[in-house]
Amino acid sequence: MPSDRQPASGRSSRPDRRRVLASLGAVATVSTAGCSGVLPGNDPSSAAEPIEVTVENRTTSTAEIAVRVVDSEATTLFSRVFALEPETLISRGAIETPPANVHAFTPNGVARTWRYDPDLPADFECEREDVGLTLHQDGTIEPWYKC
Repeated sequence: MPSDRQPASGRSSRPDRRRVLASLGAVATVSTAGCSGVLPGNDPSSAAEPIEVTVENRTTSTAEIAVRVVDSEATTLFSRVFALEPETLISRGAIETPPANVHAFTPNGVARTWRYDPDLPADFECEREDVGLTLHQDGTIEPWYKC
């Protein structure tokens, strides 16, 4: 009596169910990988680059510059003392919360406080502007911002 069953070797040309499901899962994962920004629950402000603090020493001697960045409730977001050789620049930090004020001072009495209020031209297209400051030879501290 003939059997309607195919031999096991005849089934190999058809993909098994596990392989099909695994392939579909991989395709779904790859196709949604770039769409995480449109899913509910994502906070677009958390996706912005963190703010860095850049300090420049434009004097002819080694300088220590303390920098403290605070939010609107005076909570410290960043605090560091930079030791810089003459004519050098260094960046540090990863500030996630929008700052309100920046305080900078040196051990020999130079100090400056300013409100974090970048007013960069529209063609910069920054989500968050980095804080910069320069210590000049005349003892002044100049604030600036960059992308």
